[in-house]
Amino acid sequence: MLLLVRLKFKSALRIGGGETTQDDEFQGILHSDTLFSALMNEWVRLFPNGEVDKLVTDIPFKFSSAFPYYLNEYYLPTPIGTGKLYMEKLKEVPFLELYDFLDLAEGNSQGILKKEMKNPVDEMIFNLTVPRVSIDRISASTNIFSSTGWLFKEGGGLYFFVELKDETFRGNFEICMRLLGQSGLGADRSIGYGYFECEIEEVNAGSPWVDMFKTRGGDRTAYYALSLIYPSKEEAREAISYKSLTRRGWIFSRSSTVQLKRRACKMLAEGSLFRKPINGGVASVTPMDFIDHRVYRYGIGMMVEIVS
Repeated sequence: MLLLVRLKFKSALRIGGGETTQDDEFQGILHSDTLFSALMNEWVRLFPNGEVDKLVTDIPFKFSSAFPYYLNEYYLPTPIGTGKLYMEKLKEVPFLELYDFLDLAEGNSQGILKKEMKNPVDEMIFNLTVPRVSIDRISASTNIFSSTGWLFKEGGGLYFFVELKDETFRGNFEICMRLLGQSGLGADRSIGYGYFECEIEEVNAGSPWVDMFKTRGGDRTAYYALSLIYPSKEEAREAISYKSLTRRGWIFSRSSTVQLKRRACKMLAEGSLFRKPINGGVASVTPMDFIDHRVYRYGIGMMVEIVS
């Protein structure tokens, strides 16, 4: 079962955008490892902690990363290529609208060649800077600083896919997503950032998404990553063209009050292309001095076939 999830943010979102989870610059993607971590923190509110370890050893669902949408327009990361079309036309274009992506996936590039390509993030996601003040508890002295968030144009937000191996998990997944909307995503949730409403629907026949996930085959078939991927050494050799990201950040856990940095790990970014489907894996990023529970970073691959 394939589900499409739309996130409608009630206020600004503050989320890391680049090589680390500390960057203020939001580049339009909420990575799959961040989504999975946030969902697991809601999962432990409903179920015993031991259930999370069981889920990690045999994950019953796959996540894509979350990408921008505006009304009926949905955007996907531009496939990372090495050919003339990519180098001359698409290298500086981070996203393609769904139907442009489908043309590219089928090997039809003529329409794209004639279009003026734009970055949708520039037109539908806006910077919001809010002045704030901190007060020293001992001296009562004040310090003025600012907090940066990102607002979506009315009618816009982020969307992602979830593929359920076991359909009995759908109910629990939807409950956790509703809870997450009330808890918020990203930083500065204490001032109202990151709260959202979600819409969840099953991808059925007749949907354009069915065309995206269909089997294509042929000598020029490549496999395109919709998520961050933590590949094995053998799987990494199947990469055709890719971007590598170093993922870092602090532990956020409902089961512990200890604040430590997670161990860093390298992952392959959304839009990377492979010769064959890549499973990826879950990286253990538990800090050496953290003993409350294991800490993981999600790197299971969600992929679709395209003509390279």
